[in-house]
This record gives sequence, C-alpha cells and structure tokens, in this order.
Amino acid sequence: MNGARVAPPASLPPESAALFRSHDICHVIFGLDTTLAHEGMADVRTLLSCDVGWRRYGRYMTSDPQAKAIFKELGYAKAIWATLIIVPRLLRAVAEASRMRKRWPWEPPAEHFDRPLADLRRAYQIRLI
Repeated sequence: MNGARVAPPASLPPESAALFRSHDICHVIFGLDTTLAHEGMADVRTLLSCDVGWRRYGRYMTSDPQAKAIFKELGYAKAIWATLIIVPRLLRAVAEASRMRKRWPWEPPAEHFDRPLADLRRAYQIRLI
C-alpha cells in the first residue's frame, strides 16, 4: 500500500531514515502489514508497547517532514476512520501492553537482528493481535 508514498531509505535525511526504520521494525515485531488499519495498529502498539515514549514518538510524527507528508496525504478524516474501525483491536493492544514485563526497544540493539523473530517475541512477551 505504501510503496509509492515512501521514499527509499537511502534518499531520506538520517533522522527520517531512523524514524522509518524503527517504525518498520515495529511492523515486523508486532506482525502488522502496511494497510491503513495496520498502520494505525503499528502506531498504537508502538506507543503502548515500546520504550520510545509518547512525547518522543509524537515529536517524530509531527516534526519529521516525511511523516508529516504521509499524514497530510492521508487526511484527518481517513485517520479518524482508520482508528474507529480498529477499536476492538486497540483494546486488546492495551491489554497486551499491560502484561508485558519490558517494552520493545524503539532502537533495538544490533544483536536482536541475529535472533529468530519467535525468540524476540517470546523474550518481550509480544503476542500478535
């Protein structure tokens, strides 16, 4: 869905590339695709289940030029609608976040990339919803 909208990482400023890399990792660890509903879930799971924090993530989403461009293209009405249609899953995301003993790192250490996905999910108590 987003292939035509998102620039290749090499063409992005370093801050934008880091933001989208961490965001894309969240898609993988939480088992989410790039449909609009899953983009919303990726944001929710990031906010609830990652160590990035609300302020830092909000700053990324409101100050990064690439993120702002995507949100502007999407529009407020579509963003609100996408959120409303995933409310039941949002409630499950809250429950899942509350049972995690440690948050997924927004910037995972290099050694995480050599571990199987199932092991990482088990270590962080991540269940797909």
